[in-house]
Amino acid sequence: MSPRWAADLALGLRLALGGGGARTAWARLALTAVGVGLGVVVLLSATALPHMLDARAGRSAARTPVTEAVAGVDPVLAVARNDEFHGRGLQGYLVQPTGPHPPKAPGVDRLPGPGEAVLSPALAALLRSPEGDLLRPRFSQRVIGTIGDAGLTGPNELYFYVGADAVARQPLVHPVSGFGGEPVRRGLDPLEVLLVVLGATTCLVPVFVFVVASTRLAAAARDRRLAAVRLVGADRGQVRRIAAGEALLGAFAGLAVGGALFLLVRLLVPEITVSAFRGGIFAADVVPDWRLGGPVLLALPLLACAAAVFALRKVVIEPLGVVRRGTRSRRKLWWRLLPLAAGGALVLGRPSTEDARDPFVIAGVVLVLAAVPVLLPWLVERVAGLLGGGSPAWLLAVRRLQLDSATAARLVSGVAVVLAGSIALQGVYARAESDQPPPSGEIRVLATAFATSVADARAFTAGLHALPGLGGVPVETRTLLRNAAGEVFSVVVRTCAELAVADCRDGDVYASGQHPPAAGERLWYDGADRTKPPQWTVPVAGYRVAEPEGSGLLVTPAALATATGIRLSANAKIPAAGPDAVERVRNLVGWNGVVSSLGTERDGTSALITRVLSVGSVLVLLFAAGSLLIAAWEQLRERRRTLAALTANGVGRGVLARSLLWQLAIPVAVAAVVAVLAGLGLDWLLLSLVVHRPMVVDLATIGILTATAAAAVLFVTAVTLPALWRTTSLEHLREE
Repeated sequence: MSPRWAADLALGLRLALGGGGARTAWARLALTAVGVGLGVVVLLSATALPHMLDARAGRSAARTPVTEAVAGVDPVLAVARNDEFHGRGLQGYLVQPTGPHPPKAPGVDRLPGPGEAVLSPALAALLRSPEGDLLRPRFSQRVIGTIGDAGLTGPNELYFYVGADAVARQPLVHPVSGFGGEPVRRGLDPLEVLLVVLGATTCLVPVFVFVVASTRLAAAARDRRLAAVRLVGADRGQVRRIAAGEALLGAFAGLAVGGALFLLVRLLVPEITVSAFRGGIFAADVVPDWRLGGPVLLALPLLACAAAVFALRKVVIEPLGVVRRGTRSRRKLWWRLLPLAAGGALVLGRPSTEDARDPFVIAGVVLVLAAVPVLLPWLVERVAGLLGGGSPAWLLAVRRLQLDSATAARLVSGVAVVLAGSIALQGVYARAESDQPPPSGEIRVLATAFATSVADARAFTAGLHALPGLGGVPVETRTLLRNAAGEVFSVVVRTCAELAVADCRDGDVYASGQHPPAAGERLWYDGADRTKPPQWTVPVAGYRVAEPEGSGLLVTPAALATATGIRLSANAKIPAAGPDAVERVRNLVGWNGVVSSLGTERDGTSALITRVLSVGSVLVLLFAAGSLLIAAWEQLRERRRTLAALTANGVGRGVLARSLLWQLAIPVAVAAVVAVLAGLGLDWLLLSLVVHRPMVVDLATIGILTATAAAAVLFVTAVTLPALWRTTSLEHLREE
């Protein structure tokens, strides 16, 4: 950089700090820094996502059981449990040590023995709280410790290791000699990839839009300063460099503010308890990937300089500012359509594939969304030119838009991009939802209790029927048996009253199906070692052949009197139940069975993507509303002398407030129309041409999103009213 360039940039920095009065300059710099800083926070958070996911996946893999034998380690018998409590995931392992040297799990000093438990801090806190009343019966064991961060995916995860002495009788039990494995991730289907690509683009494009808008705050005051610099002899090249220097200061201040805000976000992240983050996020996991974030953050000052210089393309700064005040030429439309046409062409001309990660698709999405803020100035200018008379507030607003429509368009461009992306995102989400089976409208519960005798199964049935509202729920007791040839037979236990067969006696066996086991045949329980003696022999006395019903045996309870090592499951399908009833059933089953809700399942990966994108959309919408608020404050500060003059001439503050509302509402209405059309068009391009699915239009959701944008305008107007009252003070008639 030549000394002259450095001097011009330094002059721009000094003007940004002192031009127009120190207090005004610092206020302008603070607004710019906050605007850019908000964008920096979003960008740093986005680049931290890969590290966060990798860290969570790594800790999840570190606690995965290893079944291979390890010298010097006595394996523990373990079975995984994936339960719920009031909709929150509740995972862990039931363990049973087999010797004095069990393996060590990450984050745990020692695995619990029978009657002991090790819980995550969040689970221990839940059990101590009133909310955990219905959960305590499942954790009556003595708590010998808590699980450290190394054994949890997040600070709010409900995780446990519970010691039991009957784990060996549970299905899917494995001897575990250690912990640690490779992360296992399911691949994404085309719709899920499309959700991720579209959601990420919707969240990031508005950031760049507002960063550019933030660097152009107080453009009129800057032009006046540059005209003064021209008056003392600066040429046009120097003016551009000085403007770039002013923009650099705001960008660097924004980087500092954004970094400080990001550190604050890291401190607050562990307190987030929304279910979308599956157990929360450790602050240590929120680490930006500097390979991605570094170039982006370094590009922000360059983007600020380019925006400042580009803004001067139609503002020829002369010593007296004459050209700037001259007649403005009407904006051209043709080049503003280029991003939209290029985005559509990239999606249309991509290689024949359903992979939404195709660079053509990503670039097309970015260009279509970027076309929204490019088109808005032209459209707002045309609409403002068509508006006519009305109330004084309406006239003031329309006249202001006719004089300076570009500023108004910049104010709402971020909201428009978020709205367009959200509509397209909702369309893809609606398509994915329509591919899911329709919900049943009620919670159906399948409860399975493991029993070692018919008496245990009967005790479970009695306990279930004793619960409120579940007295008539049928319970079926069954098991699976194999013969020496490996053939599998279903065995169902029923009383004579349940069988309703004439001459039935307790101890009878009824064979059904085309190839049932024969009388006197030796059978093993499914999974048992068939080199050992059989667990049961089909009785000869009382053996009967019934009508075909499956392929197996219907046995009365006494027929199993000779069985050894019996393993039965008592199954109850509950047609409908409330959340508390489901938890009572889980408490009845305890660790000796499984309770699952039917008809409400969603694929975990798809549900996580949907929830995270929903949270991201809300955060970006809040970011856009914040950016709109900052820009509105700056507009009030810049026009304080004009507003004070209107007040001095008898214009009421109520008229000015309504005028401010119209000045925001008219551009937002134009932006909403553009955003809806762009969102629906992008939705059609992606669904029809990328993943080849029919388009689903959810008019109710589009209406809600549009109403949210309108609510943002009302909110900004309400929040800026105190600033308007101060701005209209007659003190601002003085030149600062």
